[in-house]
Amino acid sequence: MFIDAESLENLTILNSDVAVVGSGPAGIVVALELAKAGFEVALIESGRLDFSEDIQNLAEPSYFDPNLHAPMSECTRRQLGGTSIIWGGRCVPYDPIDFDKRDYIPKSDWPVTYEELEGYFQRASDYFFCGKSEFNIKNIPNIEQKSIVPKLPDTEVLTSTLERWSLPTNFGKEYFNDLKQSPRIKLVYGLTCTEIFTNDQADRVELIQGKTIGGKTVYIKCQKYVLAGGAVNTTRLLLASDSKHHGGIGNHSGLLGKFYMGHLSGDIAAIHFTTPPKDTVYGFDRDPDNIYVRRRFSFTREFLNEKQIPNIVAWLGSPKFGDPSHQNGILSSAYLALTMPILKNYLTSTAMRKAAIGKEDQGIYWAHVRNVLRDFAQTLTFVPSFGYSRYIAKRKIPALFVYSAANEYPLHYHSEQVPNINSNVSLSDERDVLGMRKLNINLQFTQQDIDGVVQAHKYWDQHLRKHNCGYLKYVTDDPEASVWEKAGDGFHQVGTTRMSANPKDGVVGTNCNVHGVENLFVASSSIFVTSGQANSTFMIVAFALRLTDHLKQNLSNSHFSLWNESIDFQRFPRL
Repeated sequence: MFIDAESLENLTILNSDVAVVGSGPAGIVVALELAKAGFEVALIESGRLDFSEDIQNLAEPSYFDPNLHAPMSECTRRQLGGTSIIWGGRCVPYDPIDFDKRDYIPKSDWPVTYEELEGYFQRASDYFFCGKSEFNIKNIPNIEQKSIVPKLPDTEVLTSTLERWSLPTNFGKEYFNDLKQSPRIKLVYGLTCTEIFTNDQADRVELIQGKTIGGKTVYIKCQKYVLAGGAVNTTRLLLASDSKHHGGIGNHSGLLGKFYMGHLSGDIAAIHFTTPPKDTVYGFDRDPDNIYVRRRFSFTREFLNEKQIPNIVAWLGSPKFGDPSHQNGILSSAYLALTMPILKNYLTSTAMRKAAIGKEDQGIYWAHVRNVLRDFAQTLTFVPSFGYSRYIAKRKIPALFVYSAANEYPLHYHSEQVPNINSNVSLSDERDVLGMRKLNINLQFTQQDIDGVVQAHKYWDQHLRKHNCGYLKYVTDDPEASVWEKAGDGFHQVGTTRMSANPKDGVVGTNCNVHGVENLFVASSSIFVTSGQANSTFMIVAFALRLTDHLKQNLSNSHFSLWNESIDFQRFPRL
């Protein structure tokens, strides 16, 4: 059943076995898994079934540094499906080293192990439609060339680790019918949860308050509550729920909102191979199930520990579409399409478009036209085939890569950000239209973050030269300054409700339970202790599956009806 919250009477009370706040990948997975196990689920979504600018604006912070953090309108989505609507589809898990307690990475002590999570990788892969949970090319039989270029071995530097690619999967679209047809799931959309209320002992949630843009107030009263509204928005809700908890629910350690992390990414060098250009694997491979996979440069666990650098990977990229000096008609045709007013909002998300083309410049328009005309025959042949693969085929090719006759490609890195207590989110005094306090977002990077990226490039260069396969060509004479210039994120929001075995060291426990509040759980990358090299989407679902297994064992079998007038409002003075 789908319910528009605006159609409910004011002060309606929703009851169910479990309330799941947020209908992104984690929320949808939790709801579907619990419903299959026989439990009643109220799935609460702030957005609507389609995009609403008014509701999306509720996510805007009071403060953020646009040089370091993307606008929330570009990196989150309040709508059925959540941020998976604007997600590119990259599926990659954390590595074993990410769960190691590394003395050179402060606060890197996860209370769970890689092995505990690895058992959920295949179930997560199934939800993403990304095939088998195999992330090493050596174990994929149909791919004959195992090295990215001939005679480049795996030693301390690896080129055999893989990322897998989803359809990409818009969870709201792919699981729409499953949600609608489930007799045990009630999806209530257009309802933004604004505060959580606990009992007098402050150790159990009694209800959650939600509001609509149209002025309705609705209450949710369940056995268990799962917060799956995205990392920053989940933390915002906890911070705002401070009637019985100083600084918000989960702030017993003073760490709620602290250790905000993302990733460092960019291009500070090109990789020039000295091997035969035709033998370079510069784009995607496909496994026996026709899933797109891509090779990456990475390091062994032992080498990262020996050299004491954060986890980092890199892959071959394409020149920025927007720079016509590439003199490539295919890249220029992509630039023209992505800057055409009638097309640009339909071809890809705003964030991906900006990353691909760089800064829009009307002054280079004719230079791109000349590139297209110069390569007209090749472009004419390529565009229809790529257009079908990218926008029409069910399993879409993830990105555009072009062959380089010079055997030179940008090397795009993606690096772990070291936990930093001074990088944080907090509540401001400014309120949104629902009366909820907005966030101040203070993302900060450290010298250790920058040094890790620079060191990794040094070791990649040494590896290429040692095996006579190539070398790196830096974009500037000051790689460190280049890394600082490119440092910024907002798309991979990690760490603000960090997991810990001891309540004094974090916000949630090993079962994603908020320390000290027995029936409140978090299914979000906000629980992550480290950011790793991976974008967070795949691991969010792995943790969500682990959480559902825990909830199935601890939920009672007595079902609540959806509607039940049973709240003593006098006990909650802020209602």
